[in-house]
Amino acid sequence: MIKKIFARMLILLASSLILSGSFPYLTLAQETRVYVNPSNITGLEIGDTFQINITVSDVTDLYSWQFSLFYQNDILNATSIVQGPFLLTHPNPNASTWFYPHFFTDTYNSTHGLIFALSSLTEVEGGVSGTGTLATITFKVKGEGDCLLALRDIPEPIKLLDSAVVGNLIPHTTTDGIVHVGLHDIAIVNTKTSKTITNDTIVYVNVTIENQGQMTETFTVTSYYNSTPIETKTVTNLTTGNTAIVTFIWDTKTIPKGNYTIRADASTIPGETDTADNTYINGWILETIMGDVTGDGKVNILDISLVAMAFGSNPKDPEWDPNADINNNNEINILDISAVAIHFGEVDP
Repeated sequence: MIKKIFARMLILLASSLILSGSFPYLTLAQETRVYVNPSNITGLEIGDTFQINITVSDVTDLYSWQFSLFYQNDILNATSIVQGPFLLTHPNPNASTWFYPHFFTDTYNSTHGLIFALSSLTEVEGGVSGTGTLATITFKVKGEGDCLLALRDIPEPIKLLDSAVVGNLIPHTTTDGIVHVGLHDIAIVNTKTSKTITNDTIVYVNVTIENQGQMTETFTVTSYYNSTPIETKTVTNLTTGNTAIVTFIWDTKTIPKGNYTIRADASTIPGETDTADNTYINGWILETIMGDVTGDGKVNILDISLVAMAFGSNPKDPEWDPNADINNNNEINILDISAVAIHFGEVDP
C-alpha cells in the first residue's frame, strides 16, 4: 500500500510527464466536468470576502486530483484553501486523504496569482463517484474590475486519476468562473423620435443611455417599433456617470399604416443586477397617408394650417413642427405646402 501511495504522489507532483498518450488505458467518464462554483459572482465591493468551490461532476472512480487556478492579483487576494469533502465520501469509514496546496500565491507573475493544489485518497481500495467539492477557496477583494477565475493546464495539467495502481486519466472538461467587483449598471433614460406622424419618410430615434455604475462599459443598444427591431448599435467605453445619445435611422416606407410603440433595449452587462432600466418604452409613431399632418387620417384645411403656422422654420426655431416637415429636409417651405395641397381631400380608406 505504501508503494501505491508513493507512486501516486510522484505521478501528481511530476504531472508534466503525465500526458494522455502515456497511458494505454483511459477511464471512460462521459461528461465529467471540473468547474468553478458559483460560476458568476456579482455585487462585490473592495474589502469583501467570498468563497468558491472547485467542483467535479459526474465522475467515476476518482482517487486523486490536481488543478491550477489563475486570478488577477490587482483585483483579488487569495486568503485560504481547504480540501473539499468529496474524496471522503468513500464508503470505507477508514478512508483518509493527502492534500497539498503546492502553489498558493498572489504573485505567480506580475499580473496573476496561482493556486495549484492536489489531493489523493490513501490506504483504501477504489475511488469515489458522483458530484462533489474538491476544494474551497476564500478570496478577499482588493480592486475593482472583472476577474476571470481560470482553470488552466499550467504550470501543470489539470488531472483526475482513477484508483488503478498508476492512476489512469479520467477525461473531463473544465469551466471557468468570473467575479465582478464594483457596480455595473446601464440605464436607458429616454427615447425621442424626430417626428410622431410620418408619411413614408425617415424617422430618427434618439436613445439616451446613462452609465449609473462604477465601471466603464461597452454594450449594445437595440431600438424597436412594437416588437420588430429597427437597428442595433454598440456603445463603446461609456464612463461612469456619463450619458450617450445613440441615433437609429428608421425608414417607415417598409411599414403599413398604423400606430407603433417605440422601445429601446440595452444589453445586460456581465455582473449587472439592476436590469429593469435596461428597457425603455416611450413614444409612438403614426404612419399615415401622405399630407396628413394631424394624424386623423384626412388631408384637409387643418393640415394646411399646421404647415402654414410652421412655415419658414427649421429645427432651431420655436415654431418648428417636425410633423409639418413632410419631405424631411429640416425646413418647412412651399414644398411641404405643395405636398399637402396635392393630396388635399384624401381620406385613409
